[in-house]
Amino acid sequence: MMTTTTISKPVEARTFLSPGQRFQSSDILPDHNGAELIVSRLVRDPLGLLHVVLRAADGREISAYAEQVEAAIAEGHLAPIASAENLAIRA
Repeated sequence: MMTTTTISKPVEARTFLSPGQRFQSSDILPDHNGAELIVSRLVRDPLGLLHVVLRAADGREISAYAEQVEAAIAEGHLAPIASAENLAIRA
């Protein structure tokens, strides 16, 4: 029997991704052209691998390894969406 343990402390991550970041997707959800995805949470599995949970506007969640999401950003499949807060900081 396999059980999972819930850890109450924050996940220590070696990634630039964090909850609340918004991305425009061109191909993760092919039936939703240009879907906006929000990083919902970061989860470390029992093996120690880091997963990123992305949430679409319709409530659908997509879980992928952090390395996969980072590669999708680097390759242009996910494009960061600038928030008003980020724009104010740069001004």
